[in-house]
Amino acid sequence: MQNIQFLTTAFQKYTIGFLLLLLPFSLCAKEKIVLGLTGTVFKDDLKNFMDWEKYLEHKIGDFDVQIHFTKTYSGMNQLIKEQKVDIAYVCNSSYTKLDKEGTGKLLAIPIFDGSDTYYSYIITKKENPYTSILDFKGKLFAFTDPQSNSGAIAPSYYLLTQGLSPKTFFKSFIYTYEHGESIKAVIDGFVDGASVDSIVYTRFAQKHPKSIEQLKVIQILGPYTNSPIVARTALPQKDFLKLQEAFVTMHLDPYGKSILEKLSLERFDLPSNQDFSNVTKMLETIESMQ
Repeated sequence: MQNIQFLTTAFQKYTIGFLLLLLPFSLCAKEKIVLGLTGTVFKDDLKNFMDWEKYLEHKIGDFDVQIHFTKTYSGMNQLIKEQKVDIAYVCNSSYTKLDKEGTGKLLAIPIFDGSDTYYSYIITKKENPYTSILDFKGKLFAFTDPQSNSGAIAPSYYLLTQGLSPKTFFKSFIYTYEHGESIKAVIDGFVDGASVDSIVYTRFAQKHPKSIEQLKVIQILGPYTNSPIVARTALPQKDFLKLQEAFVTMHLDPYGKSILEKLSLERFDLPSNQDFSNVTKMLETIESMQ
């Protein structure tokens, strides 16, 4: 009996001690923040975005930041609407849809080469005679994503203004779902041309200078406001402000600055009445003709 009482008492002490050890961890449990990424970014920069995740955790301290990739832009928008993603680096066309639906709001604007705007590049191999997208009639073409502004919407809208339908203009077209893949499709001769994000094109050139020598930019559409960082509308204001502060001061933090430099970004700015009206107009025109 004494042995049983001793074992019972020892077990109780052990259990209480174990629970006391767990108590600080439960009290200090971090809030999860999900950062969404799509084909807007260059996938070769994956390691840099993992560092970006660490930077946000380091800067804010009380967040457990997790990265979530989606193949399509529409898939990311859906996750934001379902509140499964808290903040995301999305295409400006994706943002205009979120803004119209009231499910997303601007958090920060990336600055590249001193500007908050970028372009849609129409590219082909250097030896090809093409001088604009109009020369790809009956050819093979690569778009990025149906909702990508630079990778589909801007060139499709341009063709429509010329009285041409993207659905019948090309012999065939594909969606690569990543700007870097569109660039590679042209290099490999899988397609005759492609439309890509000018910032991703520059990043690709920096990482693959020999490969990019095979290409030329034959037409430039734009400018358009850079693809922004957005937050789901229902994100608590205190969390929104903490994250916003972390982004707009990133260039002032040595660790943050090193990540920005690897991504060829100068900094993130607070939203300041950036104009998305041209993207909205193009989307509305394309949707009205479908």
